[in-house]
Amino acid sequence: MPNAIDSSGLTIQTTPEIIAEILDGAPGYPGMRQIYGADINVDANSPDGQMVNIIAQAKTDVLELSQQIYNSFDPDKAVGTSLDARCAINGVIRNAGTKTIQNVTVTTDRALSLPGLDTSVTPFTVADTSGNQYQLVSTYAFGAAASTSLVFQAALIGAVSSLPNTIISIVTVTLGVTAVNNPATYTTLGLNEETDYALRIRRQKSVALPSQGYLEGLIGALLDTTDVTEAVVYENDTNSTDANGIPGHSIWCIVEGGTNAAVANAIYLKRNAGCGMKGTITVSVPQVDGSFFPIKFDRPTSENLYISFDIAAVTGSVDANFIRTQILSLLTYTIAQPAVASEITALVESIAPNGSISDMGVSNDGSTYVSLLDTDAINNQWALASARIIINGS
Repeated sequence: MPNAIDSSGLTIQTTPEIIAEILDGAPGYPGMRQIYGADINVDANSPDGQMVNIIAQAKTDVLELSQQIYNSFDPDKAVGTSLDARCAINGVIRNAGTKTIQNVTVTTDRALSLPGLDTSVTPFTVADTSGNQYQLVSTYAFGAAASTSLVFQAALIGAVSSLPNTIISIVTVTLGVTAVNNPATYTTLGLNEETDYALRIRRQKSVALPSQGYLEGLIGALLDTTDVTEAVVYENDTNSTDANGIPGHSIWCIVEGGTNAAVANAIYLKRNAGCGMKGTITVSVPQVDGSFFPIKFDRPTSENLYISFDIAAVTGSVDANFIRTQILSLLTYTIAQPAVASEITALVESIAPNGSISDMGVSNDGSTYVSLLDTDAINNQWALASARIIINGS
């Protein structure tokens, strides 16, 4: 198979095909067997065989890199910064992550000054027992020995969290600082940067923006609104109110993120003329004639999710606190997305591959656990908390 760009895209040779070409040649030039004889030893453990495989692997690496570059021109296949560049063509920007804000009590035995992120020097840094580091936000001067609660920021972007009384390590060792501690957990939990997968999905929906007056166009407009991270639109095209309480010939927009005014304006621009709306939030949008039009929509309602499972170490040991923190960081739910126990099991197995997991269940009351659980309403969204992740037998 030649390396070529055709109607199906960029096709490249496989490693066995490259090896065969080196040994047997191709039209226009001979191979090693024609040059050195058909009985040449090219077994994998022979010097010639190893050389052939090294050359073949080098060519394979170059071809696969070329294929990745070619595929990156497709926003549905691009990754990382290439995906950012492709999405920017459609006016879609990746939602940036934020950092966790955490109060930490710093104890000193003398007057001293601790540098913060507002200076050009390395900020005073502390860490928890799992290695998560936090940096002092603003420079602070102690006039004498004291214990003062100061604001710190996680060094890494994302949902970094520490249990109370675990931030006890001083990374920036400073004469006079005798102890640090966090009596409580974070004040603001950071957000993970939008993943490539989520960005691809949002871009696909957003390209429906040029449409007028139909469902996909409205969803695209909402997802393209600044700071909106998710949007769903339910439509009732019948003459009577449906089981979800949506009036006849009306829509129900559930939107997460963005200001009320920006969300309402997107709905106003894309809704069908005469289309009714359902929602507890009402925003009056100004019209060209000076009058105001009421736009209705809702925000997703958080619904508590409980997770319970047993885990036993097959080798070594498992850290329940670490597993709990990783679940909080990696497991998120979209609006009305069901909680599936098997999916959580797969996630925990990736976090603690040395653990044996059993009796995985999800619950909305902390009492009755099942393998699959839908939200109570289509505008609800499962919410996790450390106290609602029960890990037994660790």
